[in-house]
Amino acid sequence: MGFIRQLYLLLWKNITYRRRNKIQLLIELLWPLFLFVILISVRHSDPPYKQGQCHFPNKALPSVGTMPWIQSIICNINNPCFHSPTPGETPGQVGNFDNS
Repeated sequence: MGFIRQLYLLLWKNITYRRRNKIQLLIELLWPLFLFVILISVRHSDPPYKQGQCHFPNKALPSVGTMPWIQSIICNINNPCFHSPTPGETPGQVGNFDNS
C-alpha cells in the first residue's frame, strides 16, 4: 500500500471519528483558544518594564559546608538586585560572608 493511500485512509478515519464525537471535537478546539486568551489577558494586564543590568549576591552551595550554606540562605533571603557588581563576583573570591 502506498504512502498516499495510507495517508488518505488515516485522514478519512480521523474525520469519521471527529464527526461521531462532536463534544470532544469542540473541547479540543476551544481549550487551546481558551488558554491562549488567558495568556494574552495576563500579558496585557501587566505590561513589561525595562530593567537595567541586575547583579545578585552570590549564594553558597551545600558542598561548601552546612554553616556557610545556611548563612548564604539567611543573608540573601529577599534576593536583592544591585546595579553594581557584588563583592562575590570578583575573580578568585569564594565567599563574602565573613563579616555577616
